[in-house]
Amino acid sequence: MSPEEIQQIFFAECEESLAAAESGLAACKAGTHDTDTVNAVFRAVHSIKGGAGAFGYAALQGYTHTFETLLSDVREGLVPIENKLVDLLLRALDTLSDHVEAAREGGDAPGDASLIAEMEASMAANAGAPIPAAAEDAQPEVADIAEGEEDFGLDLDALLDDLTADFSKPNEAPAAGEKRWKVHLRPHAGAMRNGSEPILMLREIAALGGECAHCEVSQIPQLDGFDPAQGYLGWTFSMPEKVEETAVREIFDFIGEDCALAFGEDQDIPPLKIAQSPPRPVAKPASAATAGEPSPAADSAVLSTPVERPQAPEAKADDKAAPAPAAAAASTPAPPAAGQSIRIDLFKLDRLIDLVGELVIAQAMLVQRLGMAGISATEELALLESLTRDIQESAMSIRAQPIGSVFSRVPRILRDLASSTGKHVKLEVSGESTELDKTVVERLGEPLTHLIRNAVDHGIESAEDRIAAGKDPEGTLTLSAEHRSGRIVISIGDDGGGINRERVLAKAIEKGIVSPDVQLSAEEIDNLIFAPGFSTAQTVSNISGRGVGMDVVRQNVKELGGRITIESAPGKGTNFILTLPLTLAISDGMIVNVGDQTLVVPLANVVESLRPGQDDVQGLGVSRDMLNVRGRFIPIIALRNALGWKSGAQAPEEGVLIVVDTESAGQAALLVDDICDQRQFVIKSLATNFRPVDGVAGATILGDGRVALILDVDGLVACALPGMERQAA
Repeated sequence: MSPEEIQQIFFAECEESLAAAESGLAACKAGTHDTDTVNAVFRAVHSIKGGAGAFGYAALQGYTHTFETLLSDVREGLVPIENKLVDLLLRALDTLSDHVEAAREGGDAPGDASLIAEMEASMAANAGAPIPAAAEDAQPEVADIAEGEEDFGLDLDALLDDLTADFSKPNEAPAAGEKRWKVHLRPHAGAMRNGSEPILMLREIAALGGECAHCEVSQIPQLDGFDPAQGYLGWTFSMPEKVEETAVREIFDFIGEDCALAFGEDQDIPPLKIAQSPPRPVAKPASAATAGEPSPAADSAVLSTPVERPQAPEAKADDKAAPAPAAAAASTPAPPAAGQSIRIDLFKLDRLIDLVGELVIAQAMLVQRLGMAGISATEELALLESLTRDIQESAMSIRAQPIGSVFSRVPRILRDLASSTGKHVKLEVSGESTELDKTVVERLGEPLTHLIRNAVDHGIESAEDRIAAGKDPEGTLTLSAEHRSGRIVISIGDDGGGINRERVLAKAIEKGIVSPDVQLSAEEIDNLIFAPGFSTAQTVSNISGRGVGMDVVRQNVKELGGRITIESAPGKGTNFILTLPLTLAISDGMIVNVGDQTLVVPLANVVESLRPGQDDVQGLGVSRDMLNVRGRFIPIIALRNALGWKSGAQAPEEGVLIVVDTESAGQAALLVDDICDQRQFVIKSLATNFRPVDGVAGATILGDGRVALILDVDGLVACALPGMERQAA
């Protein structure tokens, strides 16, 4: 694998870590700041820091170090979790996201000096006082050693006490009869060079309930042979029985082979492995060696014990031969296979989906050819159809992603809007685990962002207006997603003032979008906001006012094969509803004939099919027929008339009625000549290969090689019913 590919993996992992940190901080903002939540945020930031050090992103690593240090103090209870601190952490995470993006694009790092100062001030105000004192106490010791005393020996017992002080709990004796197990570890040289900090990992073990049972210091060489980049120390921790081995392994996931691990009572601390270090002065005095460190005070804030001051035990590193690398590897068992995953190039995945689509077409062709030839192979064809469907569903599930990856961006958008508009909005999310096709997820970001910005800027009133209306001064934005009838339904709602229809109509007349004497329903007035160039904003800002956006939103949704509808109540709020296909590739449909044309009706819209009796059809006005379905009347739409064709059934008794369900117009009955078959079809974009056609969602290739149009049932019914009403009027 090339360095560029490894780098791309790192940035993909950064996105996952940022999402995990965002989720954790959102939970903290909501009041859930337990140990597990804070640890999850810390691990996410720590992972980014480790990768930044490995790839040489100095600005990213330096910023993340301060962020991580603050989170470490929060974990240890040195900095209390308050709303002000959570807001600071959220702003720090936003800047971290900007740092990652700058590293990915090769641009300049964002300005973070003021934010770093805020984080350091927060640490100093809460937990910084005793730490600088400890650092000052350490300086005379280092200076004494640098003056060239002949006796470099130290009190190893005192040193051992220092090294284990952070991880021992003498006042908390294990409960009687409590079973414990042991984990042994030794960080190697690479653990210090790639941006990781083993001391923080040891603190994570302690946070799980681990207690330091032994610290191995016998491998520390004399001072003249001491290399601060090497890992001379090893630890044995006693862990509670309730802690699983996988939980400990997760702490060291990123550091990999740079830290050797062993588990069990019969194991020991893995042996020392000396690595070749970059050229450096070996016998440099300690005071000079520490003078070049970036920030001793910052280091002391993270390393509250003097772990970098071990000198001169009794033996040199040469007294023991370094074991072969295989020995260290042998001491680390292979991780469990459960839950493993791999990263796949998106092009390969798209190619797989395309091939599955061709398989579906080939299977349909085979069925049709065998039927035409009079060959009976019912069982074999049923098996082939079942296998094809299983392959298709498995391939589509690989592409499926939770919509939560889109929803996770919303808190940052709301924070940015709060600073620019002064409106504070509470977010309520449901259905974030709902899965849909990766392509749909990726293309949802822009329309959702604009709808949210529009809801905050236009929908939700100012705090003063809300208080005057008897509302909470803080607005509420609701995001939800759910599966419904084989489609995904996404709702973006606010509790604002709703759409001011009088103002919208007046603005539309002013801009010439509609004529002054037009008579429009409430729904038609609401839909005027989707007209190109329409805007009710009084002033142009960086949020809205230029008349572009909502028409682009509708166009983007249409390109995804979906539709957008509006529900608005004056004084109560507005709800935008997006209805989208679960996938853009393969679906199930009913093959029908209308005149000399073959069409596909998506099965997700079909409720039932029937041949009406004489008493089932009633007239309404002069041009509309209504179907009586168990006491409920629904309109009949002849596809021949709706599509403008000259042939095909025109009277209900001449054909078959297919009852369909739509989001905007309820149920309707489509009149077709006859129903041919029901099977899977591969969706081909009509807009890409030809041009958009109203009432048509796309096209597919049938088993005999012919091209059939796929109906956009919702759009077709919505267009046909107003036309029938105008004819009746």
